[in-house]
Amino acid sequence: MSAERVSVLFWLTVGLISIYGSIHLGLGTLREPGSGFLSFLAGCFICLMAMIVFFRSFLSGERFHVKISTLWEGLRWHRPITIGLLTLGYILALERIGFLLSGFLLLFVVLKGVENLSWRKALLIPFSTLGVSYLLFHFILKATLPKGIFGF
Repeated sequence: MSAERVSVLFWLTVGLISIYGSIHLGLGTLREPGSGFLSFLAGCFICLMAMIVFFRSFLSGERFHVKISTLWEGLRWHRPITIGLLTLGYILALERIGFLLSGFLLLFVVLKGVENLSWRKALLIPFSTLGVSYLLFHFILKATLPKGIFGF
């Protein structure tokens, strides 16, 4: 079986699970959407894209099909595993040390340690990203962000 068709089965399953869960949350109406409305639309979109890839796999001919085993050749696992573990650490630390500090640490370690950017970029990108995010969510949208041990 080609990789395209296997990926279609995966994404179709993800979309159908999203649709199923959304219906149980309640869709509401267009004027007053329920809590499951957005995830229902996302599930429908995922299913639609999966079906487009599925039908396209038949039209593209055999010369474009990739076997599943060739997708795993030469793959370096250390980067995705490292980023996954760092994200898990971010999730666990978010409430304790706050949005700004945990976000800065995550971005800095990913940019300097994993991506090996220069010190200037590894410091500038987290500061600017978190600064804009904080202004947007805290002051404009009035969202409550975890303050952590330092109170900011």
